[in-house]
Amino acid sequence: MHIFDLLIIVAYLIVILGLVISAYFSAIMSTADSCMMAASGNLLTDVLRQHNNHRGLRYSQVITFAIGASALLLAMSMENVLELMLHSYAFMVAGMFVPVLAALVHRRPDPVAAFYSMITGGAVSLTLILAGADLPLGLDPIVFGIAGGALVYVLVAVARMKKMAAMHGQ
Repeated sequence: MHIFDLLIIVAYLIVILGLVISAYFSAIMSTADSCMMAASGNLLTDVLRQHNNHRGLRYSQVITFAIGASALLLAMSMENVLELMLHSYAFMVAGMFVPVLAALVHRRPDPVAAFYSMITGGAVSLTLILAGADLPLGLDPIVFGIAGGALVYVLVAVARMKKMAAMHGQ
């Protein structure tokens, strides 16, 4: 094989490698961008209720920047992308399971109870994962996150029902 043929093969492989790497980073950036925009929109609309405000665009930009900066700090602290994804999925599953189940079962699920259930379920599972806790029966931390979220959902929903009943004089 001549040196020119070897140079063409190596250059060809570098071009293909460059295309594969650029496609990989393009997919990551697209997903990250979509997630940050969705999180920003949800926070602005559902939690802060500032979407109809005349400064809504500025709020959205600030929230998106804060979420991006938080994601960057989190990503810089993690050495393994797969580990980070598993942690985020554990947080999401433990946080969302009880509110979704409540929405499917109840005619009028309590949104405040669902909010606190999401925070509790995700926080419990993530805390147990990061602490490396030795859990009974070898159960996954997500199970404890779901249990914590369910407990908080029931406690908040019952407390709010009692408060509403007291306000209406029943």
